[in-house]
Amino acid sequence: MFTLRKLTLALALTGLLSTPVLAETTVLASLPITFGLSELLLKDSGVKLQRAAPANLPGSRQSAYFSSRGAQALHSLATEADAVIGLRSVWSDDPLYPMARRSNIRIVEVDAARPVDGSLPGIAVQPGVHVDGLNSQPWLTSNNMGRMADVIAADLVRLAPDAKPQIEANLASLKQRLLKLSADSEAQLAQADNLSVVSLSDRLDYLIGGLNLERVEVNHKGDETWTPESLQGLTQTLKNNEVALVLDHRQPSAEVQKAIAEGGSTLVVIGADGTDPVTELQGNFEAIIKALNKD
Repeated sequence: MFTLRKLTLALALTGLLSTPVLAETTVLASLPITFGLSELLLKDSGVKLQRAAPANLPGSRQSAYFSSRGAQALHSLATEADAVIGLRSVWSDDPLYPMARRSNIRIVEVDAARPVDGSLPGIAVQPGVHVDGLNSQPWLTSNNMGRMADVIAADLVRLAPDAKPQIEANLASLKQRLLKLSADSEAQLAQADNLSVVSLSDRLDYLIGGLNLERVEVNHKGDETWTPESLQGLTQTLKNNEVALVLDHRQPSAEVQKAIAEGGSTLVVIGADGTDPVTELQGNFEAIIKALNKD
């Protein structure tokens, strides 16, 4: 006889069997800074982070990659993803969200530099610095990197509420590292007698401004070919201004290195594509401080 108890049990079992298993939250990132910060924030959180493009693929080539040989891989990732972490407020041509959305209309955009809904303040923009593009690299200051971590974390905890305690603990640890880095670098730079610097790159304005270094301009654009005359001009500028430090985002040619040495300055090449953005920023700061404080 089918009793009320049996009916209740049958309904309960049916409910258990029909209850879907909640899938883990999955997010995509494709740039070194967005992937690196997200990886630090999501450590041990249970949220799955997927790299949408090869780690060594420059941002400028990602649109072509997603449109050709990486199209199927992005489609597969986007179909299962809940969100993408990009930088469209800084780099309007960032292709990740628009192209991922073609495969998943429900995918959420997380802008690492400025919240899409304006719920938090975004990064601090330097007056006169062109922001629209990856080359501006505003995350090369501890303050802006910390703000980006805040922005990413705020959206991640809304996407994955169960992971909130771990994400917030990771955020606190990351912010503590940045605070210590800022305090230590400020104290050590205060001991330097000469803070003059020449940048051979268009990507280091935020780094120079964030450390309050004294910039000396040179009559040469980053992508221009160095001529014997421009090399001589560089050496003379370094000598005349007693420039302590020359910065670049890539290793310059032997001829440029020779001109820098003849000018009496020290060359430091800045990294920005490491797996741990905080560790890399610390390494950049330490290299600059070491060069400025050497006898």
